[in-house]
Amino acid sequence: MLQLPRDSSFAFVTGCQLAHVTCLAAARHALLAAQGWDVEEQGLSGAPAIRILVSASRHGSIDRAVGLLGLGRQHLVPLATDELGRIEPAALERALGAAPYPPTIVILQAGDICTGAFDRFASLIPLARRAGALVHVDGAFGLWAAASPRTRHHVEGVAAADSWATDGHKWLNVPFDAGYAFVREARAHRAAVSHRASYLTHASDARDQLDWNPDWSRRARGFATYAALRQLGRHGIAAPIRSSTRSTPAERHSSPARPGEDAA
Repeated sequence: MLQLPRDSSFAFVTGCQLAHVTCLAAARHALLAAQGWDVEEQGLSGAPAIRILVSASRHGSIDRAVGLLGLGRQHLVPLATDELGRIEPAALERALGAAPYPPTIVILQAGDICTGAFDRFASLIPLARRAGALVHVDGAFGLWAAASPRTRHHVEGVAAADSWATDGHKWLNVPFDAGYAFVREARAHRAAVSHRASYLTHASDARDQLDWNPDWSRRARGFATYAALRQLGRHGIAAPIRSSTRSTPAERHSSPARPGEDAA
């Protein structure tokens, strides 16, 4: 439904804040491992600094996640945006090309909290990839645009990113404590948060939630999401997303959407 790579790993977390922490922890692991540094064992003291390219109008949860992970808010590099608050491709290209070339995370937005603007993923992600940077997407509410054909164009190209964070308590209307972290590279995700101990039991024949989440003691957090998806279906989820957007003149003069129309 979110149009993300099917082989991505995932975690049910408390909200988009912890989804950012989980995804950026995986990015931190991957980037530093590529530099020959085991951050989980060696810590950050003496580690190569990681540069984080962000929008000047980013959500505060990004700064908070960077602080919690010890990446240092002074390593956040705000990029110029257009009148809608979208990162300018030229600004990203200049930043990526600036020497020296430290390990880099690019953070893009699917729905700015103030303007609703979506970064141009189809243009920005290839630029980041060519420079060897990892891309994380803050899709707290906007990633759900993929669920409706009317709004899907806003997230064109987003599946090429390396991680994505979103919430369920908005469009799914489930209670708080329903956030989702998705990571393209499962090995980096697991290495960043998994821990085994003799006093714990671990499933050998099933996916163990302990290996993918930053917490151990947790309720069946995925149940509310499962129930909402089961009850609403694709059309039921797409309907409020579609109805909250402005229709085109052609759509206003067409017949109402039929059940199942948004199931593609």
